[in-house]
Amino acid sequence: MVLARISKFHFKEGKREDGFSELDLMLNERTREAKGFRGFISFLSLENTNVALIVTLWEDEESLTASEKAVFADAVEKVLPFLKEKPELEHYRVFSTEMYTRRTL
Repeated sequence: MVLARISKFHFKEGKREDGFSELDLMLNERTREAKGFRGFISFLSLENTNVALIVTLWEDEESLTASEKAVFADAVEKVLPFLKEKPELEHYRVFSTEMYTRRTL
């Protein structure tokens, strides 16, 4: 079973790029070391230039919970000056997933 945490970040006006850069750097460095980490996908809203969504994948509930108390908490603390409010969190069980890349000649 794979679990997902979906985190929605609301940045202060004009601060998404700087704040998200810090957040993305930290995720790239810290999550790879975390037990049970399976991957992540980051989204920058096209409609709201102050919103970002991050989906992290974890192999079990223990890993998901542990990451929230360490990696995630540290990441939020680091970008807090850029945030309008604390991120919204939701947890899901991943039903299915597929990443598809089309090759071009």
